[in-house]
Amino acid sequence: MRAFFLGVLSFILMTQVWADTSLEPLLNEVSMQFLAEQWVASKTALVTVGVNASVSDSALDTVQSEVLSKLNQITNKGEWHIVSFNRSQDQSGLERIQISAQIRLSSSDLGGLRNKAKAITKPGETFTIDNVEFTPSADELRAVNTSLRNDIYQQIKTEIDSLNKLYPQDTYYLHTVNFTDEVMPVAQSMVMDKANSMRTASAAAREMPTSSSLAVGDKLKITATVVLATAPNANVLKMIVPSK
Repeated sequence: MRAFFLGVLSFILMTQVWADTSLEPLLNEVSMQFLAEQWVASKTALVTVGVNASVSDSALDTVQSEVLSKLNQITNKGEWHIVSFNRSQDQSGLERIQISAQIRLSSSDLGGLRNKAKAITKPGETFTIDNVEFTPSADELRAVNTSLRNDIYQQIKTEIDSLNKLYPQDTYYLHTVNFTDEVMPVAQSMVMDKANSMRTASAAAREMPTSSSLAVGDKLKITATVVLATAPNANVLKMIVPSK
C-alpha cells in the first residue's frame, strides 16, 4: 500500500513538472498585421413604415394580420417584418397601437411608396414612410467578410512560405490570428424623419431612386493581427524536456 501511495505521489509531482514546462517562451515568433478591404455594394434599401391606429379592445387579436395585409398593399415585393409593437389606452378608452414594420426593397421598387401609404390611410389608422436607408444586408456583408478573410489567409500563407524559404532550418506556422471588422458608411443614405413638414417629405419622395442600376454600399475593412511561430530546434528541446 505504501508503495502504491509513493507511486501516485511521484506521478503527481512529475505531472506538475511537465505542466510548469512551457515551450511558449522558446518559440521564435514573428508578429505582423494584415489588412483587406472591399466595397459592399447593395441595390436594396431598408424601408421602415410607421403605423398608428386606434382600435377597440376586441379588435386587438386581428390588428397584426390586418396591418400586414395593408402593408402588402403598399408593396408586396418582399417580406414585411414587425420590428416593434406598442400598445396604450387613450382617454376615450380605445387601444392606441403603434407599429414599426420593415421591408428590404430593390431601388427599382421604391417609387410611389408615400402615395401608396397615403392611399390606405384613414381616420384612426395612419401609415407613414418613416425611413428609407440604403445599407447592405446581413447576407451581403457576410459574403464580403468571408471573401476578405480568405484573402488575408492567402496573405498569411504567402508570408509563411517566404519565411520558410528564407529560413529552411525552421518550419514556421500560423500561431494566432485575431480579426477586427470595421464597416465604414459612405453617406448615400436617406433618412426621412416623420416630424418633417409635408413639403420636405414630398421633395424627399420625389428624390427616391427608381433606377435599378443604382448601387449604394459601405466599405468593409478587416484587420488581422497575426503571430507566426516556429518551434525550438531539437537541441534546445533536449535541454528543457527531460528524457523518459
